[in-house]
Amino acid sequence: MDRLTELYGRREASAILRLVAESRFGLSQTDVLLGRMEHLSGEQKEEWREILKQLHEGRPVQYVLDRAEFLGRQFRVTPEVLIPRPETEELVRLILSFFPENSGASALDLCTGSGCIAITLALSGMNVTATDISRGALDVACENAKTLGADVTFREEDLLSSPAYESGLFDLVVSNPPYVRESEKREMAPHVLNHEPSLALFVPDDDPLRFYHAIARVAKTSLKPRGMLALEINRALSEEVAAMLEKYGFTDISIHEDQFHNPRFVFAKA
Repeated sequence: MDRLTELYGRREASAILRLVAESRFGLSQTDVLLGRMEHLSGEQKEEWREILKQLHEGRPVQYVLDRAEFLGRQFRVTPEVLIPRPETEELVRLILSFFPENSGASALDLCTGSGCIAITLALSGMNVTATDISRGALDVACENAKTLGADVTFREEDLLSSPAYESGLFDLVVSNPPYVRESEKREMAPHVLNHEPSLALFVPDDDPLRFYHAIARVAKTSLKPRGMLALEINRALSEEVAAMLEKYGFTDISIHEDQFHNPRFVFAKA
């Protein structure tokens, strides 16, 4: 516990241990307090020791458990994909506030990662295409879609190579692309920096909007008239993203704050 507290702080360390006890061994917090960990089988105790070893090495608990929760559903996560964040849940909630259940809307999710955005939208009744440059990430996303019963079309492609889509194909283009500047690494926790895929996190300081330019180009041609573009962004670059979208001819551009009052999302219309 001391090592976990050093890494995460006492409150988060306790939450991590409760999560492991419940999800892997079926033990509630009360069970743990009553000492029922002592009644685990020899095999389970060995598994517990191995889990603690990985946690003490700084491996995120979601990778240790091979799963993460996103809007009430369990998604498989591996080091090939980012661990879904609460901010991305907020992005999806905002999107769903504009599209009624079973809308049949067509959506394109760029940089899909674990597929959490694409799959959630598909399970709400949208027709979803999702892309990523990483074959490993797409394998995880495909597995999640199959497990959760979501019908999503996955494509392996490099967003920066300006992929072409049929004109006016989508009602929605959404993306949570890499947006952490290299200089911001020093602000990041070691368990993120050392374990999550840098391909999905970082952009150069001298070109921090490179993915947003590529997304804007794809969205401008592939969105239907008045179709929606929804982006998760670096909180330090909200005005720059909004100004860039205006130059591409998008309208009704709005910046939305996350739960911590950071400017985290930009929405626009084609």
